[in-house]
Formats: sequence, C-alpha cells, structure tokens
Amino acid sequence: MNPSGSSKQWPRERTRIYFDILRSIMREERSSEVVRITRVQNRVNVPSDRFRRHLREMEKLGLVNFRNTLSITIKGREFVSEYRRFSEFMNRFGLV
Repeated sequence: MNPSGSSKQWPRERTRIYFDILRSIMREERSSEVVRITRVQNRVNVPSDRFRRHLREMEKLGLVNFRNTLSITIKGREFVSEYRRFSEFMNRFGLV
C-alpha cells in the first residue's frame, strides 16, 4: 500500500530503477559470464525504450558500461551500496 492507504502502486523513482538495474546486472554477473540486456530488462520490468534510455543515462554517469552486453562499474557498485544504506536508514525511521 502507498501512504494514502490505497493499494495503487506508486511509480518507481529513477534512483530506484537505477538500483534495480544495477542489482540485476550484479546478479547476472555472478551467474554467467555475459550479462544480456534482455534478461536484465525483463527482471527490472521496464519497457525497452525507457530501459535503454536509462542505460544511456547510467553510462553517462559512469555507473555501467553499455554495449551489446552490460557490466557494472566500481562507481555503480558504490551506488548500490549507498542506496542500500540510505534505504535502511529510511526504513528505520518509518519513512518508506
């Protein structure tokens, strides 16, 4: 449920989508040598056009390397770590 009490889903914020994409890339890197864009897109559940736009933005920010396959950068791993810390902080204070 969202804060208003209804069961309607809130749209994910861009930072949450970035986190979900990066986390999915990390999961794929652990399970296979090649991270395929389609697998990550399906796991994150974002339409293809928006997904590729997010990847281009994330590449400009230095979070991923985006060609025919994906890889996460050191900066991307730091983003995941900090996002988790921030989420835990927000949860402790009941703000999420």
